[in-house]
Amino acid sequence: MSQFPNKSILTATDFSEYSKITLDMCLGAYRCMKTKLYVLHTIEKFPHDSRHLSSGTNPEGIKQKLEEDAIDKIKALIPEDVMDKGDIIPMVRFGKPFLETIQVAKENSVDLLVIGTHGRAGVDRVMLGSVAEKIVRKADCPVMVIKSIKYTGFKRIIVPIDFSDCSRKALEYAVSIARSHNNRLTILHVYEKSFVEPYVNAANSEEKADEIMKEIERVNESKYDEFLKTVDLNGVEYEKLLKKGIAETDIVEIAMEQQANLIVMGTHGRSGIKHMLIGSTAEQVVRTVHCDIIIVKPEKFSLSMP
Repeated sequence: MSQFPNKSILTATDFSEYSKITLDMCLGAYRCMKTKLYVLHTIEKFPHDSRHLSSGTNPEGIKQKLEEDAIDKIKALIPEDVMDKGDIIPMVRFGKPFLETIQVAKENSVDLLVIGTHGRAGVDRVMLGSVAEKIVRKADCPVMVIKSIKYTGFKRIIVPIDFSDCSRKALEYAVSIARSHNNRLTILHVYEKSFVEPYVNAANSEEKADEIMKEIERVNESKYDEFLKTVDLNGVEYEKLLKKGIAETDIVEIAMEQQANLIVMGTHGRSGIKHMLIGSTAEQVVRTVHCDIIIVKPEKFSLSMP
């Protein structure tokens, strides 16, 4: 049996083409990873023509009919032989899609929440749909954002690290995937150019600037090696990569250069008055990267539901 870290997966569908692609991805993962798969549709409001439903105008009757129809639509998206195995659970909720999705994930203790995105190409980035972005920010379990159009497995995985506990958790998560399916990891640390340049620019000679740069590289290499000692990498093929640059830009560029199928990335949740952020680097990568990405939250990350 697969040792993939996710014994149960939740995906949400609004029956759009985008969410059908996401469901197909989840079905591909379901077939090879032996997981339980919850497929959720949320009805935010009654349609204007609900009075014409055969169940009459009784509100409870209308609600029941809408739920039954939605369940039937979910089942129609799933091959009958797969549906009959009993590990795929269609679900319908009434309310705000992002809140219901997060709540269902909590109630069923799912290990991974998988969402699609209504990507719209811009000049320099791809924006997530509003529901997807809220889920990425506020779910306390790992969230996978689907950017690809077909499940082909994860032959190359990029794991950005910043030596924090959360990036250690993300690396452990990626290692468990790689160990199960013989994937290759690129473990990437980008040390910020904006931090390095003031020290180099303050040097009074080119020789001194080179010395400072070499010392900064040495310190980062030492931290990198010490960090890797805290994670069990036995049985995993991996590449170490350190780079001076801008994290959110270089992560995306390296993923493209290496034709990565997946990025697994930790994030630092910070509570605010109205929302939680997942960190500017993670948010930028989620918006711009071409491949699928899993966002892993800190151990103590939690959302107070409104």
